Amino acid sequence: MDIISVKMLGNPTVMYNQNKVTFPYKKAEALFYYVCLNKHVRREEAMNIFWADTDEATGRKNLRDAIYKIKLSTCDTIFSPSKTYIEFSDNVNIEIDTDNLDVSNARNLYTGDFLLNFSVKNCFDFENWMIEKRNFYKDIYIQSVFEKVNELVSIGDYVNIQKYSDILIQNDPYNEKTLRYLMKIFALSEDYNTSVKLYYDMCSVLKHDLGVEPEQKTKKMYKEILELKNTFNQDQQKNNFDELKIKVENLTGYYTMYHETYPVLATEFSNRDDFSVTDVEKELSNIEKDLKNIDNLDTEYIKIKMEESYLAGRYYISKGNYNKGIEKINISIKLAEKLDNFIYLLNNYKQMIYYGIQVDNSEIMKEYIGRGMNLLEKRDIIEERGIMLRLKGLYFIKTENYKEAASNLTESINIFSSLYMFNKKYSVNISACYNYLGQMNKDLGNFKEAFDFFMKAINICNENSVLKGLEIFYSNAGQALYHMGKYDEAKKHINTSLEYFERFNSIWGRDFAECYAALIEIKNENLNIAQLHIKNAEEYANKLNNPKSIDLTEKIKKILEEK
Repeated sequence: MDIISVKMLGNPTVMYNQNKVTFPYKKAEALFYYVCLNKHVRREEAMNIFWADTDEATGRKNLRDAIYKIKLSTCDTIFSPSKTYIEFSDNVNIEIDTDNLDVSNARNLYTGDFLLNFSVKNCFDFENWMIEKRNFYKDIYIQSVFEKVNELVSIGDYVNIQKYSDILIQNDPYNEKTLRYLMKIFALSEDYNTSVKLYYDMCSVLKHDLGVEPEQKTKKMYKEILELKNTFNQDQQKNNFDELKIKVENLTGYYTMYHETYPVLATEFSNRDDFSVTDVEKELSNIEKDLKNIDNLDTEYIKIKMEESYLAGRYYISKGNYNKGIEKINISIKLAEKLDNFIYLLNNYKQMIYYGIQVDNSEIMKEYIGRGMNLLEKRDIIEERGIMLRLKGLYFIKTENYKEAASNLTESINIFSSLYMFNKKYSVNISACYNYLGQMNKDLGNFKEAFDFFMKAINICNENSVLKGLEIFYSNAGQALYHMGKYDEAKKHINTSLEYFERFNSIWGRDFAECYAALIEIKNENLNIAQLHIKNAEEYANKLNNPKSIDLTEKIKKILEEK
């Protein structure tokens, strides 16, 4: 008997007698999956799902063709001869992964979201059905993981809980009830570092994605655990590795960069009285000294050194200290290669791309985009591929290959639009893509189109309560308005941009914002104010070492000298 194996959890695959099946077009493949799950599908139902926009005769013809193509791709006897229903015949053995999934085994059988990365254009009923099933199977998976966590807690097996806690957080990152439950579990096992790290991670996610702080219940639990941790640390002597690990984790928790979209210093914690940017540099220096005092070069040491070097590299590059920053990133890359750490390799490559953006060096961008794409060929992560495609689009803009730029940015938007349905945080990447499309049109002199793209980026941020990137988007929108001769509107957008730059304490891109602020004040004949802006622009341009902004500041200075 012929055997057809169907995998619909994760990236879908179909095997016919151990040979991979390739369907000729998406609707035929989608119909096959629909029948796999529903088992018994009326032909009228199939026509309404897949060809709702056609008349009945055309719908029937399209359905017959899709069924015929499925038979060609598998076997002629796959379906029963019924003229009313589409159902599999008894002549084939159909093995479908979702048929065996339940709460008792989902944590082992679930290999990814239902029909991951699969979609059919302009087939809204099927897309809605697919999303409903994705949520259904994911709920079973989450319930299964929760049961496993409860089981491990009941027998006191705290060592193996980490794996399942990561799954719960990744699949429901804003659920503070789950967070508190996990924080309590790790605290009870005296793993206070993990408990505190969960809190820091949640703070960062809530601030970054939603612009909010944790609930009071969560803050209260964090303070209680912190007190327990301090007591525990006082009662027990920590060895060098433990102390160093805590330092690196705490520093990473307090300080992060907007590195996914722009290489800018983030300020989630800038309003804290006990922590400031100067503390970051001092703490990095202390960690470096501690690392030098350790003789043991085992895997744990290498891992801490890799993490510290990456964090230091990000920090120094964001401040314009490129030599030290690149030195640190290169150290982290070598250690990540030694440990075969995929995530840190990819993060370091992205940081080098951001450096290339900051200093307007397309060759550096090209090199590390290539490295990143090669890495993703070995282990594809759809979110990271979307980021790389976006950065690749920017590279093509900088090298004036606008056709390839538009293609890569459109593909990136499609990826993040599909991910956005499940997590609003991907709005950041979508808005960044529109910003780059705006930048491309600005370079081409299409200033009205550029402005529309910049406003689209701004609106996406506002709709999703995302502040990240607004300093750049408002600056670019203001620049487009300036070139359109709309100086009053341009001034409003540039001033809004500068307010965000101040708020975030970020410098990348501020050189151009200050330049255009100066140009606008020159138009308004406010030369004293223009002088202040160009002075700021020169300071940031020199710090970032961006040849384009350095050249622009010199041109504006000459204009002022002639006034």
